[in-house]
Amino acid sequence: MEYFRQRYHDFLNENGPVEIAGFTYESAEVFKTMARHDYDSTFTGFVQDEVQAAKNRTTDFLRETQCLARFRALTARKRNGQVVPFIGAGMSISSGYSPWATFLLSLLGDAPQFRADVEAHLARGDYEEAAQMVHNTLGAGVFAEEIANQLGRHRPNTSGPVCLLPRLFDGEVLTTNFDYVLTHVYNGAQQPFTNEFCGVRLREARQRIGNDPHCLLRLHGEADAQEGRVLTRAEYDAAYNGGVTLTNILGALIGTRSLLFMGSSLQSDRTFIALRDIRAQNGDAPVRHYALLPLPNENERPARRAFLAEAEIHPIYYPADDHDSYIEDLLITLMEGGLGD
Repeated sequence: MEYFRQRYHDFLNENGPVEIAGFTYESAEVFKTMARHDYDSTFTGFVQDEVQAAKNRTTDFLRETQCLARFRALTARKRNGQVVPFIGAGMSISSGYSPWATFLLSLLGDAPQFRADVEAHLARGDYEEAAQMVHNTLGAGVFAEEIANQLGRHRPNTSGPVCLLPRLFDGEVLTTNFDYVLTHVYNGAQQPFTNEFCGVRLREARQRIGNDPHCLLRLHGEADAQEGRVLTRAEYDAAYNGGVTLTNILGALIGTRSLLFMGSSLQSDRTFIALRDIRAQNGDAPVRHYALLPLPNENERPARRAFLAEAEIHPIYYPADDHDSYIEDLLITLMEGGLGD
């Protein structure tokens, strides 16, 4: 699997460089050029070892976090094609992007007097009001330019476990991200999205994805287009009106399938509230959703679980010390069909 190619080369290069007639070459390139068959077969074995190691680590930490049974339930639904990924900003960090709160605060370099107020909104999970304040402070044009500069399509870098997603999900992908990491990742895997629906265009997605499911659903819009963006309080109010709500749009898109949240903080924002409303509408037969989340402190865990349960979201916890490594292990294990026990 190409995801492991650079890691394999790093492993081979641990042998040190090869010197020939005063020229120096990396061990991996010499091995690939001089013994391609052995290079390929060794790579296959290397990948198998990496996959098995990931599954072993996953088993260990899921036992420690008491999430093993929940992960098996998620695996069964994924195997039956009943899981839709929901990608948050945390999955873009490995590709060089800042978490959303950090990004918003970084825009206030010329207006530090507003920083404390924006931080207060962010601490309460009120991202719309925080974004509205930054928008009003900078002005619409500057705000849009900053988003495009820092999150635009011109940044093609991708890295980390987000690159595993094309191997796992070939249907719809939901995201709140403005960046183009998912677009670049799927293009790089030769699985380009057949369509991208942004912001208010999600209304038409409900009718169109039945015959064209491999699409990216951008709940908040995209960095390079101000039109259709749903970020500030005013933009939300403008987008969802006249009986059209995020609740009924998400409900139609999800149907009876489970969402799998990755890289999402899952605070009390509009998406969470919409899912909570959907859960209430489904009464005694709600659809279960899942989230890959860092393990909270022991004294915070009951409250966190109860909060997520309001929206029928069930956490699959991993240790909080290395997000990328643990999410990679979970995705590899999911990709391989589960733990195999």
